[in-house]
Amino acid sequence: MRPITEEVISAQQKVADLLYELKVVPKQVDVKGATLTAQQYAAITPDALRNRA
Repeated sequence: MRPITEEVISAQQKVADLLYELKVVPKQVDVKGATLTAQQYAAITPDALRNRA
C-alpha cells in the first residue's frame, strides 16, 4: 500500500476531469471529496495489511 498524497489526488482529478470533458462520465467527479481521511483508511484496513507496511 502507498499513501494517498496530494499529488496522487491531483493526478486522479486530472484524469477525472478529462473523462468528464470527453463525456465518458456524465457528471464531474470531486476526487478529494471522495477520498477517505487517513483515520478512515486506518479504521477499515485489515491488521494483516497494516502490519506489512
